[in-house]
Order: sequence, then structure tokens, then C-alpha cells
Amino acid sequence: MKIIKQLIFIALFLPLFVIAQKDYKPGYIITNNNDTISGFVKDRKSPPFGKLYDKIRFKNSSEKRKYSPKQILGYKQGNRVFESLWLQTDGYLIDEKYTINPNINKKQFLKVVLKGDLTLYQLEITDPDSDYIDQIPLLKREGENYLQRVTQGIFGLKKKKLEIYFKDCPEIISKIKKNELKTPVEIAVFYNSWKVINVQL
Repeated sequence: MKIIKQLIFIALFLPLFVIAQKDYKPGYIITNNNDTISGFVKDRKSPPFGKLYDKIRFKNSSEKRKYSPKQILGYKQGNRVFESLWLQTDGYLIDEKYTINPNINKKQFLKVVLKGDLTLYQLEITDPDSDYIDQIPLLKREGENYLQRVTQGIFGLKKKKLEIYFKDCPEIISKIKKNELKTPVEIAVFYNSWKVINVQL
């Protein structure tokens, strides 16, 4: 009878244990001293009832602990890379503003989609009504302390805002207006290529 109970227990809870372990992926953390420590990282709970963790889980042969955005500069989990930024969000809905402000004393992890003179980030947020994780694409130029939101949900690109943001690059404005550049990645790739050519000139 005892063996049967043990087998039932294993059958019920082993799948949950396996799923929890599977969420850990090879990666690393970058400490505030700029040291890179390899290990395994878990930053979210898989569906059903999925969510992003406020603190990532990290483990290797010598430690197992949690890290908040303030405690590390960034991390990698599998193929995904994240940086922690002092991100302040102001405004509502279609008029949100995103700035880098260390005075707010709060950091957030942002996913790095494309790195360059113009970096494309994604701010991940958990939908409170479901286990869906939404992504807000944000652009940031090197040396600037604010980020530009690229899209507005189902409404597509924020073309008027992008026209102002890219006033230094008429070519990209023209391509956005003509729908030749339709995605945040296409915009970031084009701008970084344009920047390289114009710096050389």
C-alpha cells in the first residue's frame, strides 16, 4: 500500500517538477561589478498561470539565489538577453513617455532585440487578466536618456511620433510613410546601417 501511495505521489507531482526545471535555461548574469557568471536562469513561470518574476532565479554549482534588476546589470537566458535600466514610465495609453532616471530608485529588465547606435528593446509585461506576456517595443539612441515607443498595439507604428524621433534621418521617415519599413526590427536595422554610412562620410 505504501508503494502505491508513493507511485501516485510521483505520478501527480513529477510532471510539475519537470516543468519547473525545464524553465531553467543555460545563460549567465552580469553583476554590478561587471563580472559575468555562467549558470542556469529562470525568469518566468510557464503557462498555464504564466507570469514574469520580479526577481530572476539563478543557479550554478556554487549558488542558487534570486536577483532583482537593481542587483545585476543584466542576464542571458537561452537566446534571450536582458539589461536592467532605471526606467521611468509617465503618461497613459497612447501618450506614454519612457525615460532613464536613476533618481526613481527602480530598475526594470528590458529584453535586448537588437544592439547598436540605435538599440531596440522590448519591455515585457504580464497581462493581468491572462497568462499572456505582452511586449512593448522601445528604441533608444546611444547617449540619450529617453526611449521611443515604436508601436501602439493593433494600431501599428506610431508614425507621427517616429517622424519627430527620426528628424535626423529623412530617408527613414520616407520609408516609414511608404510602408517600406513596417516592423521595429526593420526600422532599427535600417537606421543603424544608415548611421554607419553617414559616420564614414
